[in-house]
Amino acid sequence: MGPDIVHLVPLSVGNAGEWQTRAGDLVVLQMSGYGFSKKGAPLWILREMEKRRHEIKTFGVFFHELYAFGPPWKSAFWVSPVQRYVVRRLAEMSDFWMTNREGSAQWLRQYAGHKPHAVLPVFSNVGEPKSLPAARKRRLVMFGSAGLRTVTYRSAGKELFQWAKRQSVEIHDIGSTVMDMQVVDTLKANGVMQHGRLKASEISDLMRDSLFGLVAYPVNYVAKSSVFATYCAHGLCPVILSKGYAPSDGLVAWQHYLPGVPTGIVDTYKAQRIGENAWEWYQPHGIWQHASVLNELLHASHEIL
Repeated sequence: MGPDIVHLVPLSVGNAGEWQTRAGDLVVLQMSGYGFSKKGAPLWILREMEKRRHEIKTFGVFFHELYAFGPPWKSAFWVSPVQRYVVRRLAEMSDFWMTNREGSAQWLRQYAGHKPHAVLPVFSNVGEPKSLPAARKRRLVMFGSAGLRTVTYRSAGKELFQWAKRQSVEIHDIGSTVMDMQVVDTLKANGVMQHGRLKASEISDLMRDSLFGLVAYPVNYVAKSSVFATYCAHGLCPVILSKGYAPSDGLVAWQHYLPGVPTGIVDTYKAQRIGENAWEWYQPHGIWQHASVLNELLHASHEIL
């Protein structure tokens, strides 16, 4: 990537040898281990970067994820050391780095904390309204991949539909068809409006005046969730299903989101206020802020070099 020309290169094991770099190039690697390797430990991409590093004038890495962990009877336990090695070496080789959550940044700072870096939660990929409506409709949006929505519905259980009925809230499901027949039957039985896949503009229009958005995601990792980012960007009151709700990445329960499916009626004004807080939390790391920070890091690294 040069100062006047930008090339987006979808890297894979198959095309790694065809990727051309020239002396003086600026390269930003979007690093997601499981996106490059089934086991999340792409040693091949580390080798390619080591081989080309002498040609690259400025090398930056956006770490979307670091490494997995788990008990000894899970594969994550055994591949985690290799995943950590790949991420650590890329951080050490970089001129600057970025990541999406403070927990990841704390780990990366052990190896590359002296280098220019930034922590930016992910941005919405279906729009960023510049203002919020004065009133919202009693709608709860369920958005995301079929897998994530299936997990969310199962985590929420029947309590979700019982609460929605008491709250007089419609549930709107957006995304690819859920294949879990038990979940499919539950959605039909509870009158969930299933929209299927929609255009980004249509999703944004539906969310713009909805009240709630639901997702099952660990709170200390939710800053890397594009679904959560989309809810915040549209000023919905996020409802997060997580095992714990400790403050993380500037997010506080009851201030920026509702912790779990509510057991009672949620005041509409309170829900809107939480949505406004979530929208305000989102503003410093929208898509244009990402571009601006990346530009600043590129220039800062260039000046250091």
